Amino acid sequence: MPGLVKLCGMRTPDDVLAAAEAGADFLGLVFAPSPRRVTLEEAAELCRVVRQRQNAPQLVGLFVDAPLEEIMVTAGVLALDVVQLHGNESPEFVQALGWPVIKAIRVRSGETVDAVRARIAPYFAREPVPLAVLLDAYHPKLPGGTGQTLDWTLAAVLAREFPLILAGGLRPETVAEAIEVVRPLGVDVSSGIERGGRKDPAAMRAFVAAARAAFERVAVSNDARSGGEP
Repeated sequence: MPGLVKLCGMRTPDDVLAAAEAGADFLGLVFAPSPRRVTLEEAAELCRVVRQRQNAPQLVGLFVDAPLEEIMVTAGVLALDVVQLHGNESPEFVQALGWPVIKAIRVRSGETVDAVRARIAPYFAREPVPLAVLLDAYHPKLPGGTGQTLDWTLAAVLAREFPLILAGGLRPETVAEAIEVVRPLGVDVSSGIERGGRKDPAAMRAFVAAARAAFERVAVSNDARSGGEP
């Protein structure tokens, strides 16, 4: 179902509560080197807080080239709903993991649609396929959360071929336009909902509200194009 909103980089109970109250579908916990990294103990507390709520968001653990066993142990201990792989993990690695996966692909400036498609396609050539591919902007030193944007025109082409979550530099002020241009399955944000390096509840609410409204406009537009057929 299109219209998924993922808020990533949760670090405190206040973060996850504010994100859940804002209406996020997925909350991301980072287990890779990052200012947003959480320990297993911290993550367990965040998961406990989230799961006390009715209609709790799904919990996503983000890893970057971590050993298979480490991911499986962490995901199992925390009962994560989804694992996000944000490094150079192969299609064979995804298959061996046997967990619902979002596979991140970082797009370099100037990279062509064909080149990106060639990197994505192998993940969908074997079962189990990822839940989605997340497109993010490439940074030479950081795996994500940089606030850099990618080519939305390129993303729009790929969104017609794969279940795609758009990331990379999205903010409450830009997410609606991104959705209307790309028409993705979902959107993902981390730095764009921070103020002074901390998650900002008002920015979370604004981001989710703008994304929801844009997804609704896209759905109405799609219905109009199809003549209202179910």
